[in-house]
Amino acid sequence: MKTIDRYTTRSFLTVLIGSIVAILVIFVVLDLVEHVENFIDEDAPLIAAVLYYLYYAPWIVVLTLPVAMLLSSLSTVGAMTRDYELVALKASGVSPYRIIRTLAVIALLVSAANFVISETVVPHTNEQKAMVWNRYVEKRGRMSPTETVNRTLNLGDGRTLFVKRYNSEEQLGLDVMLAESSEIVPLRTLQARQMRYLGNGGEWEFEQVKERIWDGSHEEYVEHGILREILPAVTPAELAIHRKEPEEMGFAELLDYVRRGRIRGRDVTRGLVDLNMKVALPFANFIIVLFGAALAAVRRRAGLAVGFAMSILICFVYYVVIRTGQAIGYNGNLPPALAAWMGNIIFGTLSLFFLVRARY
Repeated sequence: MKTIDRYTTRSFLTVLIGSIVAILVIFVVLDLVEHVENFIDEDAPLIAAVLYYLYYAPWIVVLTLPVAMLLSSLSTVGAMTRDYELVALKASGVSPYRIIRTLAVIALLVSAANFVISETVVPHTNEQKAMVWNRYVEKRGRMSPTETVNRTLNLGDGRTLFVKRYNSEEQLGLDVMLAESSEIVPLRTLQARQMRYLGNGGEWEFEQVKERIWDGSHEEYVEHGILREILPAVTPAELAIHRKEPEEMGFAELLDYVRRGRIRGRDVTRGLVDLNMKVALPFANFIIVLFGAALAAVRRRAGLAVGFAMSILICFVYYVVIRTGQAIGYNGNLPPALAAWMGNIIFGTLSLFFLVRARY
């Protein structure tokens, strides 16, 4: 690596690491001020708060990384422009755009690392954070890894299954309701104390069953000690899946979620948008670095404080654009891929424009 590349890399990474640490500390302090009463009121030990924010840290870093990347880009190129270092490079026959190339390579590596961390580390630490909160603040106790709660499955043909608690080791569900309807008209409900998997092509055994059947204006009520139902769309593996929001899933998990939704005939537009966002958001770090470098080359007198304020403002606008595209995609007014990448496309185009117009 040549001297100019080492110098650029060292300057960028120094500001990046410092920015990540500073933003992380600010974020944790602000969040702690908001939630400290919850820990105190529930007599949670100090270790609970420490563990909570240790598990919280990876998600905070992934969320705020674009701000740190933009600040590093503005600071590195801004300082070299302000101190006429780019002019000196140009006078010695070295294209100042070499700086942009070095920053672009770093940004691509950081974007790739961000994607890997989001897929491997963040889902696990978010789950551990939720377990700490549930145990010490919500006082729900330690949930077994073999248990899932509040599972709702759309079985198709107007049938919906709700299971309050499911134990995958015993293949046993507790507090179960199976509802059948035609559009908005109820046809049949089953409420059972528990359900157990028997196999045989999706056969489940319900115990302590209260069955209601509607036929026009007539309602029939029957109680059963044991009732068996064939539910081919319900498998122990399906019920064992922990309920997660799209942002809590990895790319592979979300892809499988979309695939299963398609099999059941559900509208998977939102899932496809979120799936594309899994790649678009990490790649935003690359776009934001190019944008910051181009902007710093134009603004020659921006200090650190001004650069920080600009970073917050630009990233705020960036997130607004990204979330707007996401909302438009959810409504089906844009293809999922275009909706997820709309922010990157707009800011990427602006970056190229500023780079061409920059006075190097």
